[in-house]
Amino acid sequence: MSFHKQFIYITIKIISIMEKYEVRVRYTFEGTYKVVAEDRDEAERIVTEDCGLVLGGNIHTTRDDDEVTEWRFSSHPDMQILSFRERVDKGKVRYTSMCFSDRIEELRKDIIEAIRQLLDAHGLKKITFTDNEEDPVWIIWFDDNAEPYECYVTGIEVTDKHITVLTTIKDSMEEVFCQSPFELGASNIDWLNQMYEAVRLQLENTKGNS
Repeated sequence: MSFHKQFIYITIKIISIMEKYEVRVRYTFEGTYKVVAEDRDEAERIVTEDCGLVLGGNIHTTRDDDEVTEWRFSSHPDMQILSFRERVDKGKVRYTSMCFSDRIEELRKDIIEAIRQLLDAHGLKKITFTDNEEDPVWIIWFDDNAEPYECYVTGIEVTDKHITVLTTIKDSMEEVFCQSPFELGASNIDWLNQMYEAVRLQLENTKGNS
């Protein structure tokens, strides 16, 4: 007596279902115009109103050569992904995913770099604020136990690698500092922008009174 074993082989074809996505991006060209102007406001107006770039064209200006003397821009832009949007049947949007982390980090670095450039222009690496009684920059500092304390910024020190925010606790008058990018006082972009403005105003007033 013999047994015949019959094997049936079933081939399963896996079909990959492709989805439709709209990926919103931003291309950024960064460079410098050299402008001849009476003051900063006029220089800003010249660049804003009379200089530009058209997709498929070149950097250009409508001003004369003795007004806009030179410009330097990279030919390769930086790209940021702004959002993902998935569309389903009949073009309906299933979801939209926004991307902010890279833009926030880039803005944080840009503000710190702007503070560094302000200080470098005056031969400084550190600044102490002298008008804290009038309108100080307020931040929140956390101790090792994650307890929050309201502080006002008394100074800033910037190196090639990081920024140090010097502060004083409002209630105890204890001096503390924030340094790591993981510390809120050295990473919050709104507070950093206020610090930049405080540095700019103090340096401008110092220059005006010198």
